[in-house]
Amino acid sequence: MNDNITINVVTLDDQKEYLILDKISHNQDTFVFLASKEDEENILVRKRVVSDQDVFLEELSNFEELQLAFSLFFKKHPELLKESQI
Repeated sequence: MNDNITINVVTLDDQKEYLILDKISHNQDTFVFLASKEDEENILVRKRVVSDQDVFLEELSNFEELQLAFSLFFKKHPELLKESQI
C-alpha cells in the first residue's frame, strides 16, 4: 500500500498560501476550490484561466458563477452538503 499523499499549494496575489482542495471542470471553465493554510475555514473559489503560456487563478466575476461552482462542488461531494446542514 502506498501512503504517499500529494498536497498542492498555491500562493495567490495576497502572498498567502492556499491548499488546493478540488478542481472541477464544467464546459470550458475549471473552478478551483482553495483553503488557506493559516485558517482552514477561509475557503476561496477561483477560476483557472490560461492566457498564452500563463496559467492563473482569477476571482469569479459574478454571483451566478459562485452559485454554479458550489452547485458543481456539492453535486460531486453530496456527503459534504449533508454535513453542512447539521
